[in-house]
Amino acid sequence: MGLKLGIEGLRSFDGWPRDLRANYGGSDRKDGLLGPDNSRYMVKYSEKQAPRNDLATNYVNNVVSEYVSSHVLGILGYPVHDTELGTLDGEVVVVCRNFVPPCGELLEFGIFLRKHYDSGAIGRIPDIEQIYEVFEMDPMLSPQEGLFKSAYWERFVGDALVGNFDRHKGNFGYLIGPDDSVTVSPIYDNGSTLFPNLSESGMAAVLTDSKEIMQRIKLYPKAALEMHKKKVGYYDMMSSGIYSELTSAVVRMVPRIRNAMPAVREFINGCNFLSDVRKDFYNVMLAERMHFILEPAYEKCAMRQFDLGAQKRVEDGAEYTREDFGAYWEYGRLADGRDADEIRESVVKLK
Repeated sequence: MGLKLGIEGLRSFDGWPRDLRANYGGSDRKDGLLGPDNSRYMVKYSEKQAPRNDLATNYVNNVVSEYVSSHVLGILGYPVHDTELGTLDGEVVVVCRNFVPPCGELLEFGIFLRKHYDSGAIGRIPDIEQIYEVFEMDPMLSPQEGLFKSAYWERFVGDALVGNFDRHKGNFGYLIGPDDSVTVSPIYDNGSTLFPNLSESGMAAVLTDSKEIMQRIKLYPKAALEMHKKKVGYYDMMSSGIYSELTSAVVRMVPRIRNAMPAVREFINGCNFLSDVRKDFYNVMLAERMHFILEPAYEKCAMRQFDLGAQKRVEDGAEYTREDFGAYWEYGRLADGRDADEIRESVVKLK
């Protein structure tokens, strides 16, 4: 039957006709529907998986993450695709309105990479040097190089909040209009956010353990971005000062995100199909990531006093490891562990 949620009140899409011309890519199960106004929608299903550990779920929560994170990013002010959670043939699904304009097309970033690099030089996770070279050299993108760099990093900051670990080369792109105009697409494909592999019992377990919370702040998820063939950490990249466009994006976006957090919490608490455990987990993890990732990165960028340790890790291609976390936790648990507990308790009380 798929993912289990409180489905009372969710809209049924059973009466919507299938879009027989749907050809959506990606690794997870998808189909197409035609809405009442004849608009095209992509439908995404949750998928069964073999649990990796005692905290994991049998069904990936990607459809819930897609819906919740898309709305969260929209509340933060990002342009994002329209989504609705509902049921189809007895399964919980998320439908995503097709945003490609008539006579236009969506070109994923991977298409641009293939214009400039041999296939053997392109990985699933994009490399920042390749991203910059495409922005600077591609004839379709280079006329708006500054705009596209800014938009990329602004979205990177939003992904840092929701913990996106899969913004790979196929998960962002550009809309080409019938007049050959090029614009940044709305944000789409947000299913790999908010820890979709955790079961609800796993979420409850994490909430009671400040070390488990902090591992999901300091250690993972990493960003879907490589530098020197290593995935970068969100805090390390944002606080390093290596890319001036990212520094500027952090300074612009974090205050906006901070001001919108009460509205984000209100939205999550208003999702009646979510259990109390899931509401608490989403609200707590967003608040913790705001406090331990976005706020300190903002302070470093605003004061232009960058984190030299983060800078060295990024420049050397040295990932923040479990050993690094273990050494940090030995000394940091008294202060940061206490702060993590206090944030959790204050967020839960605000419901």
